[in-house]
Amino acid sequence: MNLTKLFETQAKLDEHILQEHPELRGQNNLDWKLLALQVELGECANEWRGFKKWSNDQEPRTNKVCHNCRGKGTVFVPQIDYQIECGTCESTGSLGNPLLEEYVDCLHFILSIGVEKGYTGVHINPSTIQRLKMGKDPLKDFGTVFGFIPNFKENPKHHWYDSVFESFINLGIALGFTWEQVEEAYYAKNKVNHERQNAGY
Repeated sequence: MNLTKLFETQAKLDEHILQEHPELRGQNNLDWKLLALQVELGECANEWRGFKKWSNDQEPRTNKVCHNCRGKGTVFVPQIDYQIECGTCESTGSLGNPLLEEYVDCLHFILSIGVEKGYTGVHINPSTIQRLKMGKDPLKDFGTVFGFIPNFKENPKHHWYDSVFESFINLGIALGFTWEQVEEAYYAKNKVNHERQNAGY
């Protein structure tokens, strides 16, 4: 877990965003970043689906599947009563891991908040992470992260930031991600985010 490199990488993206949006310099960017984090966390929960107790489909979305063929590779066209090959998934049905993608979107904002506040020296106790691995309960862990965010907003001290970050790492463990997977997905999405800025996203 190389947090120093993650913070440095995020700081470069944040600077790129400031170059493209100079109106953000010198203003309070914490509030919108915290809201963005909450939105992304909600999107992550939506891909996890475990809270949807009213649904028979509570399986996490770990494979992006074409909406037309649902991963079968072919689409039935009732007008012509015929199956055609799906050009979206090219018969594989696999286009990425939406749950992991949403998780690293959250990580981008958590890191950006740390950069904004100068809290790049996160204090996460390795023994705490070992203990956290014992209890994997995504429903509880989503609630814990959501709960720490308003505490940090109300009192943006370093220890509340550490609590948000630590509970977020615990959530990733509960969702079944290794830190290596998270870092790989983070760097891939970070590259996409730079490209989006270059393209006027």
